[in-house]
Amino acid sequence: MADFLRSMTWPFLACLVLTGIHVYLGIHVIARKVIFVDLALATIAALGAVWAALLGWDLHEDPWAVKGFSLGFTFLGAAVFSLTRMRHERVPHEAVIGITYAVALAAIILGTAKLPHGAEEVRDLQAGSILWVDGRTVGFTALLYAGIGAFHWVFRRRFLAISLTPEKAEREGLRVRLWDFLFYVSFGFVVTSSVSIAGVLLVFSYLVIPSAVAVLFAESVAARLAIGWAVGTLVSAAGVSISYFQDLPSGPVIVVTFGAFLVFAGLAHFLVHASDRGQAALRMVLGALAFTLVLGGSTWLRKREDASLAHLLEAGTKAERIQVLAEVARAPARWEEIRALCPTLLGTGEIEVRLNLLDLIGALHRSELLDNVHALLSDPDDTLRDRALACVRALDSPASIEPLLRAAAREPDEYLRVELAEAVIELGDERGIPILLGVMESGAVRQARKDAWEHLNAHVVPPLEFHPDFASAEHEAEIRALRAWWEANRARVKLR
Repeated sequence: MADFLRSMTWPFLACLVLTGIHVYLGIHVIARKVIFVDLALATIAALGAVWAALLGWDLHEDPWAVKGFSLGFTFLGAAVFSLTRMRHERVPHEAVIGITYAVALAAIILGTAKLPHGAEEVRDLQAGSILWVDGRTVGFTALLYAGIGAFHWVFRRRFLAISLTPEKAEREGLRVRLWDFLFYVSFGFVVTSSVSIAGVLLVFSYLVIPSAVAVLFAESVAARLAIGWAVGTLVSAAGVSISYFQDLPSGPVIVVTFGAFLVFAGLAHFLVHASDRGQAALRMVLGALAFTLVLGGSTWLRKREDASLAHLLEAGTKAERIQVLAEVARAPARWEEIRALCPTLLGTGEIEVRLNLLDLIGALHRSELLDNVHALLSDPDDTLRDRALACVRALDSPASIEPLLRAAAREPDEYLRVELAEAVIELGDERGIPILLGVMESGAVRQARKDAWEHLNAHVVPPLEFHPDFASAEHEAEIRALRAWWEANRARVKLR
């Protein structure tokens, strides 16, 4: 229980912070019938980050500058959405939002084509990972959302008027476009922050599903808020618990839990409001039975594999090869059926197949293929090199030390060079330390220098300082002192 609380406290508190603001905004979104506005604004914010990268700003070294570009683009999106909202719409507002989303996403794809690591960086920016959120992020986000919540509370009558009764608000002289713009700007602040923490799918779920449940059972805004907050809290607690005890990714688990809760809420609403509850209950039972029969019956359509696993691995399609490897992962005893084909497949197979095979070798600890895995540490594909390193670390063999050192000596990617050095040190060899010092001294990327410094401290804790934010020439004295300290103490320092 202590491990559960230590691992999931901050993710759960982050979920509560998301619940607090998103349920309120979700009530507005459902009333306005602009369900996908958060996806559109999140994509526009990501486009701002891509534009910043194209102008030379680094997503890791200049995070606040990149956030500034993201917010600037979000403000433009807010202006577009407020100006395109019409009383008599020939084109639905939701269509405008969908078109904006599609165009922004296409622009992101075009923009990242010009960036060396742009696709991965923007994907990380959009995906988020609520499992790794820390107390500082939760606290900052809570303060930001509290400020936005206070803003909406002060002007609640205006915001609720333009969402719930826009025609009446306009007749009463309220400046609808201005308050629409302010709504979308504040909404953009929330979405830009939330997506970086939790990812698009989870943010969308917190925005729409608790509010949808609340709309089913309540009419007043206060009652809807109470129900939505209760649903968000309950589902968050259930989701993080299931994620921890079943060892599943937190975000997708919470989203699926939200979906299941919405289904049960819909059924409960149908039963409560049915004119004949007995007949309604019977329909629900028959529907559940039909669903079970259809789902169970579909298992009879399972593809029958007449060919052996070895034949499919050798002559099958890429999808069939990946399926074979998944089958061996589920049934490790079948490894011997494909063992003879694995060396060839590691060297010449499709990238996706080789990646899956590396995962399988590491999971099953098949050390007889260690030399073949070592060869991939020099593969031209950086994803394959990274996965091969993960496999080497899983196999945990001292025989990997020399191949790791050779790979680190020619590795062009600074991040991966740091991880190669870390793997050498984990195997108990001190020769990984100079590699870390080399990245700290001449690394072109601040985050790589920072990673190297953190790994160094994790293993030897030098009594000296290093500032990864400094350029190479500025921390020359620091590196010289660190190298001198290491040469003088390497015989006495025990690697941790």
